[in-house]
Amino acid sequence: MKRRYISAVKPMDGFILQVDFVSGSRLLLDMKPYLDKMRFRPLTDPQVWNSAVTNGIFVRFGNVELSHDEILSMAEQEQ
Repeated sequence: MKRRYISAVKPMDGFILQVDFVSGSRLLLDMKPYLDKMRFRPLTDPQVWNSAVTNGIFVRFGNVELSHDEILSMAEQEQ
């Protein structure tokens, strides 16, 4: 049985990533604070930013990958 946590992702204006979870919850994650880090710099390219896809566990923007655990951790740091 393959686990799935994320049902959909949508890159929005202002580097806000909308993450919809299979539980029905929705997270709006502000990615701006991370864009100065080398790992996330490619996301400043609109083509890369808008390429976000998910396989249910990871969100991928080209070569940049985030796990659902990492997304939740990033959201907790925003609080």
